[in-house]
Amino acid sequence: MSDQTAQVLFEESSKYLVGGVSASTRLNKALGRPFFISRGEGAKVYDADGKEYIDLCISHGASFLGHNNPKIKEAVQCALDMGIVCSAETEFQARLAKKICEMVPSAEMVRFASSGTEATMYAIRTARAFTGKEKIVKFEGHFHGIHDYAAWNFSPPLDQAGPESKPLPFAQTSGIPRAIADLIIPLPFNNLDVLEQTLKARKDEIAAVILEPICYNTGCIKPVPGYMEALRELTRENDIVLIFDEVLSGFRMGPGCAQEYLGVTPDLTTLAKAVAGGVPLSVFCGKKEIMQQVRPTGTAEHSGTYNAHLIGVMAGLASLEQIAAPGFYDHINAVGDHLYSGLAEIIGRLGLKIRLQYLGARFGMFFGMDPDVEVTNYRQSLGHDTNMMLKFLKAAVEHGVYFHDYGGRPAHHGFSSAHTIADIDRALEGIEAAMRQLV
Repeated sequence: MSDQTAQVLFEESSKYLVGGVSASTRLNKALGRPFFISRGEGAKVYDADGKEYIDLCISHGASFLGHNNPKIKEAVQCALDMGIVCSAETEFQARLAKKICEMVPSAEMVRFASSGTEATMYAIRTARAFTGKEKIVKFEGHFHGIHDYAAWNFSPPLDQAGPESKPLPFAQTSGIPRAIADLIIPLPFNNLDVLEQTLKARKDEIAAVILEPICYNTGCIKPVPGYMEALRELTRENDIVLIFDEVLSGFRMGPGCAQEYLGVTPDLTTLAKAVAGGVPLSVFCGKKEIMQQVRPTGTAEHSGTYNAHLIGVMAGLASLEQIAAPGFYDHINAVGDHLYSGLAEIIGRLGLKIRLQYLGARFGMFFGMDPDVEVTNYRQSLGHDTNMMLKFLKAAVEHGVYFHDYGGRPAHHGFSSAHTIADIDRALEGIEAAMRQLV
């Protein structure tokens, strides 16, 4: 996109949209403006001037089946033909819930909402209703949406984060009542000693532990061996609800999500991005005895005019049908292997300090860090070179490859089932040209 076209669009948007955007992270720091898209098709997006880009943001992972997926379009059209039914039950909500229960190990009962933020909010409320306790454990670097009970410690500055073994609650947005800090217990990820000490000492206060089982939010940080198994055992022993936030990890590496991949089943799960192929729909689900705390069988409220909107539900059925089809992950794995081996080869050949971490269809890059040293927690990720990354992202766009920026910090990128080996080859060409500017 020419700077002139982008600037005109940005100036016009800024007259009516706060900051010229509809969501704060759409202001791409690498570009100094939003990335304006005119249309998407498969693995590609096109800017306002019609220039083509290989998309390695893919709607932050929501367009897991690519842009303009024909089966999802057909499903949405079916919902439209039914009259844009809103705030009512049809046969299709239960059909989609059944499909989720068949695919996701923890899912015995399901409720729908519209966004990932809503899903985690309701999951936390349900856990509190079930346990009668109020405090929530979350981990540094893990993101669970932006409601008041979740927008804590997902990217705290080191000078306000407190001791590594006992982090201080850090609100990531203004406007959150300070009193809520008393309900948040932030912990370092992958530190089993601190986890065990905290859960045993404070078991009578803690309603739930919530985490990204694969922390894509901070550039794809995986649990160290044995950590998730120990977490599952500790929460079970201490009557604490274990919540896997799979809004981002859901379906990236298999039809049963990260919990199937890890072999650890939580009590509750949240899903969103990949469920409906880019159409708004989110899920919280889990054990029957916990989910039945929700009204009308329990006392925890969950309601909303747009919950399980038929457009999202129909798109979800079409999306999960494709994800569950034989051979789907053979393609995902083949594309991933080609992309990640290509990235590693370029980084190594150019002698760049970039640590690549990946699992399934999403990955992260830690710029300015040793390529051979695994990043296992948030504070380690702070060694990331923001300026180096922003320079790369801007150059990649100039060479026809779109990566999104999340404020200059380590983040997640990825591909869709619509990406082909040829698309990846084209992306690697652009990536190498951009990385050469870092040498």
